[in-house]
Amino acid sequence: MVLLAAGRPWVAWWVGDPADRRLEIDVCLPPEGTEACWRYIDLELDPVLHERDSRVEIEDWDEYEQACRNGWMSADDAKLAQSTAEDRAGALRRRDESWQERGWQMLSQQT
Repeated sequence: MVLLAAGRPWVAWWVGDPADRRLEIDVCLPPEGTEACWRYIDLELDPVLHERDSRVEIEDWDEYEQACRNGWMSADDAKLAQSTAEDRAGALRRRDESWQERGWQMLSQQT
């Protein structure tokens, strides 16, 4: 299950893996709709909530640092990535935004 919206610099994915059910967030430039689909540019950092033990981590710091070092990401995009990743990791820890549980509900209706 995926949640995205134009203008928001992140995309949420509910992953129903029985061994590691998790809510993953791709930090990105705001998604854009096309005639056939959506697209976005990934900014590497990925806050993840592991449901099994309620652990929240931000993954892919190495990829983020490489993108910054190699000039694949502007300084402004790097700031956006880091601040959005930290903000969304905080939201995953608090579990206080209604969309978080709603995604699990919708995913369970599909299986």
